[in-house]
Amino acid sequence: MNLALAHEYFAARGGAERVAEVLHGMWPSAPVYTFFHDRSAYGDLEGWDLHTSFLRQFPLGGGAHRLLLPLYPRAARGLRVPPRADVLLSSTSAFIKGVSLADRTVHVAYCHSPTRYLWDWSERYLDEEVPAVLHAVVREILRRLRQDDLAFAGRVDRWVANSRVVAERIARYYHAQSEVVNPPIDVDEFTPADRGDFWVCMPSRLVAYKRADVAVRAFNEVGLRLIVVGDGRERATLERIARENVTFAGRVTRATLRELLGSARGLIFPTEDDFGMVCAEALASGTPVVALARGGAPEIVRHGVDGLLVEEDTPEAFAAAVREAERASFDPERLRESARRFDRPAFEQRVRAIVHEASRRGRR
Repeated sequence: MNLALAHEYFAARGGAERVAEVLHGMWPSAPVYTFFHDRSAYGDLEGWDLHTSFLRQFPLGGGAHRLLLPLYPRAARGLRVPPRADVLLSSTSAFIKGVSLADRTVHVAYCHSPTRYLWDWSERYLDEEVPAVLHAVVREILRRLRQDDLAFAGRVDRWVANSRVVAERIARYYHAQSEVVNPPIDVDEFTPADRGDFWVCMPSRLVAYKRADVAVRAFNEVGLRLIVVGDGRERATLERIARENVTFAGRVTRATLRELLGSARGLIFPTEDDFGMVCAEALASGTPVVALARGGAPEIVRHGVDGLLVEEDTPEAFAAAVREAERASFDPERLRESARRFDRPAFEQRVRAIVHEASRRGRR
């Protein structure tokens, strides 16, 4: 079987990029189609057969790639996968699923989410990312982009969702059925250590929708130490509201992240995320999780077993949950065993089976 891979772009290391790297590890000789690779921000992808679009010629640093939004559909169509490819496996949350394919090539899409700024979060995107004076113009651009997004989605032969909530969105917006395969966690990469005197919040990017402000305000109230990992345009605002018990670590290495998760008293996760890989990584570290009961977190955190789920996204509700978690007792080995549900070998086995089955069945 001749297989090709695709992923939106490599500009920051998040959960979707870790999935893309696992897929490449499964098929290391497969060509990878992407809009661009920002080496200065992401690092090298040594040994990858990377094929980039014309967007690589634009300045990309500092989040400038968001300004390229209207060009993504054109860039996708300009990326042409050779006709010899039997299957394209895309890792997608936006327009990379629109790469040009031969009629015979089967498209399997591993979907992190339908394009959020076009569908369920379009108004939030306008409020948080776009100056009010440009709302009317950008709203029209988003309307046109929805048409492209639907057209690209119609070319997908087999959908794989990273969580149940994403499967529901695929059905709602793309009118397609999907199989849920949760993202892979390398459980043995993480180990419990002696518990410290701190909690962690790890949104990776400090942007408004990650709701790190809820975590900061909750720990302002609780008074326990909190280490916030990540960087972004909300950091200065968060530092202004934080009290002395809250520390900002910025971006950290993977090794430091493992050390923090292994020795933290708990992970606070106030984000409505599509899955929330860091929650599963915390469990693999033997660390309980206090998470918002929305998005993918309820698929990871069983209330009272792996931590606590919080119904309201308010600092008061999270402060109360942290206090309750401090009074509870969570066995690190049982938490690690719980994380095995998401271990990497199971992911690889299921994805390989889906790809081979899709190849055998041919186009939808």
